[in-house]
Amino acid sequence: MTSLLAPGGGLHRAIPHYEDRVEQRRMSDAVARALDDRRPLIAEAGTGTGKTLAYLAPALASGLRVVVSTGTRALQDQIARHDVPLLRSILARPFTAVVLKGVANYACRRKLAELASRARDDASVASLVAWAEDSATGDRAEVEWLGEDAPLWREATTTPDARIGPRCPYFERCFVTQARRLADQAQLVLVNHHLYFADRALRAAAPGARVLPEHDAVIFDEAHQLEDVATEHFGARISTHGLAELVRDAHAAMAGMPLWTGRANADTIASVERTGVELFAQLRAVLAHADGSDSGRVPLPDGLFDHAGRRDAWFRLDTALEELARAADAEREPSPDEDEHPEVASRAALGGIARRSREARNALAAIAEQRQRTHVYWGELRAGGTHLSASPIDVGDFVRRLVVRAGPTPVFTSATLTAAGDFAYTRTRLGLDGEGVDELQVDSPFDYATQAMLYVPRDLPPVAEGFSQAFAERTRALLEITSGRAFLLFTSHRALREAAERLAQLPYPRLVQGDAPRAALIDRFRATPNAVLLGTASFWEGVDVPGDALSLVVIDRLPFAPHTDPLVAARMRTAAERGADPFDAVQLPAAAIALKQGFGRLIRRRDDRGIVAILDGRLVTRGYGRTFLATLPTGLPRTSALEQVRRWWLAPRAAVDASPEADARAP
Repeated sequence: MTSLLAPGGGLHRAIPHYEDRVEQRRMSDAVARALDDRRPLIAEAGTGTGKTLAYLAPALASGLRVVVSTGTRALQDQIARHDVPLLRSILARPFTAVVLKGVANYACRRKLAELASRARDDASVASLVAWAEDSATGDRAEVEWLGEDAPLWREATTTPDARIGPRCPYFERCFVTQARRLADQAQLVLVNHHLYFADRALRAAAPGARVLPEHDAVIFDEAHQLEDVATEHFGARISTHGLAELVRDAHAAMAGMPLWTGRANADTIASVERTGVELFAQLRAVLAHADGSDSGRVPLPDGLFDHAGRRDAWFRLDTALEELARAADAEREPSPDEDEHPEVASRAALGGIARRSREARNALAAIAEQRQRTHVYWGELRAGGTHLSASPIDVGDFVRRLVVRAGPTPVFTSATLTAAGDFAYTRTRLGLDGEGVDELQVDSPFDYATQAMLYVPRDLPPVAEGFSQAFAERTRALLEITSGRAFLLFTSHRALREAAERLAQLPYPRLVQGDAPRAALIDRFRATPNAVLLGTASFWEGVDVPGDALSLVVIDRLPFAPHTDPLVAARMRTAAERGADPFDAVQLPAAAIALKQGFGRLIRRRDDRGIVAILDGRLVTRGYGRTFLATLPTGLPRTSALEQVRRWWLAPRAAVDASPEADARAP
């Protein structure tokens, strides 16, 4: 693998602008050893290392069946569309690679046929049907003309519960069937973290059942997201949105049954809807008056369901869900001639309705009773509804049992896994301590000493003392230096809204999170000269804008997770109970890793150049600021003087007086 990626090797011959990356070869060697020795590896590879090729090349050369799990569909598609074809052109050994996604990402031929018969004159339906006929995969990612949340796609796809299987007339041509069959034969299978955890949980709960094929190794790219995904996956949730979907799907399934059956069960479904609205109206009124955090999460009060009215409303919804599950079970009993029965699809869907009804009952009971001391219970009020959750405080045991000790050799990699050069936080959160996991940290190959400038002003007021106005004024001054071409990254939606108002009259094109889907905003930013994009958490990572389109990243505050967030508060309490300092053990390393993600948006290749402005003086005035600075790239010049930033930008090749020590001399 070293020779393949080295000067004169296959990669050098295959791409026109090859750059030798020693760091890439170091990582590739480490991954090859991990796979050969069947020993877990955690590897941080700085921005620009080329980590995807660094792990794919040894994985494919090993002859093992490998699953690559990504945090985002964007990276999953990038690997399939760019990296896999490139490796096919340079590897001597042929290989097969398949992208496998959740069922909802594939068009359903049966649903499309039903759509086409109902909406013969609908141009959008006709276009979708025509695309499916020509598509080899049926993957949602191919339908770029259809909006991200378009209702039409929900009508054109199905769910795992509603799949009929071999009894479906389209089974042999089914996109999901074909994708899973190809995955069973492929050497490389590309999935996402949610699907991988779903497979592990299913295997643990039902021996012999599986979603993914058997495999020898798994490589988690964007592994810094694993804790959040596992927290979501292994918790309990119920929401007004989920209940509305259950009611809608139950009506649809019953509609396919004989007329008398549908009428008989209409009241049962209506009861779920009515009692759900009643309970969540009461809960929303309570949560609206609770003290929450900037994340929007509100801890559920102890004894929330001890109140007679709320307790009775819970019991009524519980009874309605139980009756729906029984009704669905009764109606899905097969008839003797089921293979020819016109209601076969509805009968299959009813099995899912029964399961989902019972899951909703169990989730509601777990949240209402709050018996598990290992979980934290919280609610969230959104514009579209109310969500209740019970989340595990520590997912390390899940990852340890279902991943590290499950058989396939795991490799965890990301550009951001260490805080101040230490893997301790990530190892603890993912349950890797004491598991014989090897470590590798390779720095970015970029020359940050000449390519980037860090600006940290000391003169801005604290948040409570006019920071919003000062932030806007200083940001305008920075935008004048680079003529826009900036990301403005915020640690809360409230700060984003305030800044959007104060910066409404910028002389540069302005793009604001929420005005369009995330992918569309990024595309517009790339295509619009001098644009300025304002965003929160989802724009801090997974966004790649190389070149002159992005020359400035402004971060409003150090990204500490609010201590009032129920999950953060519970994890801090747990750390304190174990004798650790809660701030040092939880908040500080998490914030340092998050800051590194935001910083990483700026320099994406060796000819990039720009400024990162962190408008939070605590970075240089508080002792914990050293942890943040030690987490950022080494050799990064830093200043607190705006004029020095301007000089550096206007004289890029000159020896400007900016260094890690220059901050002390800056006014």
